Amino acid sequence: MLIALCSAKGAPGVTTSGLALALSWPRPVVLAELDPAGGDVLAGYGRGELSAGGLADLELAARRGGLAPHLDSQLLRLDPEGRARLLPGLADPAGARHVDWARLAATLASVEDGTVDAIADCGRLRAEHFPAAVVRRAAAVVLVTGSGLRTVRAATKAIAELRGGDGHVGMVATLVVGPGEPYGEREIGEALGVQVIGSLPRDAKAASVLSDGAPAGRLFAQSALLRAARTVANRLVEFAAAHETRLAPPPAPVPASATTIGGSRVR
Repeated sequence: MLIALCSAKGAPGVTTSGLALALSWPRPVVLAELDPAGGDVLAGYGRGELSAGGLADLELAARRGGLAPHLDSQLLRLDPEGRARLLPGLADPAGARHVDWARLAATLASVEDGTVDAIADCGRLRAEHFPAAVVRRAAAVVLVTGSGLRTVRAATKAIAELRGGDGHVGMVATLVVGPGEPYGEREIGEALGVQVIGSLPRDAKAASVLSDGAPAGRLFAQSALLRAARTVANRLVEFAAAHETRLAPPPAPVPASATTIGGSRVR
């Protein structure tokens, strides 16, 4: 199941939100850094101690037999158990023009035959080389927004764009970072006309662990940010799964001339 995260002008960090969700995800998951502006997790959360080719190397390897066979070799563990893994983003944003986003979307939508979910950090909507094909393929698209008037107004335009002609009507939701500054979830949902999947607090200490690699400390997992992320992650799994089921093609009809006897079909 593929879920796309993106943002509009002036929105708070999509990458930090995506990382918090991945670390809180109730099932095995891959966080794919697809922001065409480049990836930040290795230098931030990874403290520059992790290294992998990631998206750029995956694209090169795909020339020798497709993406799926090479995906696993480009993934890094985000947690000790390996339930959350990372596909690092581009080190050089110039490489975004060479990424086959449609082919990558198909691969992420079926990681390990669909037994592993994928969260795609797509960055800012309308950015040059924005991975629109990934957004179109996603079971759910989540727009990350703040709660101030400026960011909500920008989010309104972004929602209209996401729902305009790409087949995502009813599949778009929003995630609020810093609710109550000054608007709450209900007011934002009414203004945007989409479901608010939840909110993440402005927890500066915990966020610095994810964005800048600050020491986690033994209480990091119980921080306000991670607690909220667990709630949002569970809601998002249910939301995306419902729409993925709705979008699944119907089973092929059994020909009228076919009859089943003792579990075997005869004509």
